[in-house]
Amino acid sequence: MDDKQVIADEVCEKEFNEWCDANGIDYDTANMNEDDKDGFNKNKATIIKAAKAGRLVFDGGKLEYTISNLSPEGFAGQKINIGQPTGKIFTAMDGLKDTQLFKKQTSVMSALTGKDNGYFDKLHAIDWKLLQAVVVFFITI
Repeated sequence: MDDKQVIADEVCEKEFNEWCDANGIDYDTANMNEDDKDGFNKNKATIIKAAKAGRLVFDGGKLEYTISNLSPEGFAGQKINIGQPTGKIFTAMDGLKDTQLFKKQTSVMSALTGKDNGYFDKLHAIDWKLLQAVVVFFITI
């Protein structure tokens, strides 16, 4: 895989920060504990490395990634689009099971708002996180 730099460091850093802002991702490591900071920095480095090589392109809150030549024929070189996250990413983490934490939180959101559970799967993750924060206040007080 050829990862020679084709995009300037400053450009990648700026676009990474803008992508984080568009997706409600906190990238200020000053407020993170050491474990969180280490994990964040490792993931950021992976993303920035691909961006510097031109394999990852930031498009506002979205990404376009070109699959590396290390992947098998039929996959290598393909472009995939990574859209902005919706609430579905949270319930998908729990396997969409009604007995799991995120699905339960979605049910509470439904009870609080009168919207059906599926409504929250369509919201941007930023909106979902706000509603989740409200839910936490009600179920932990």
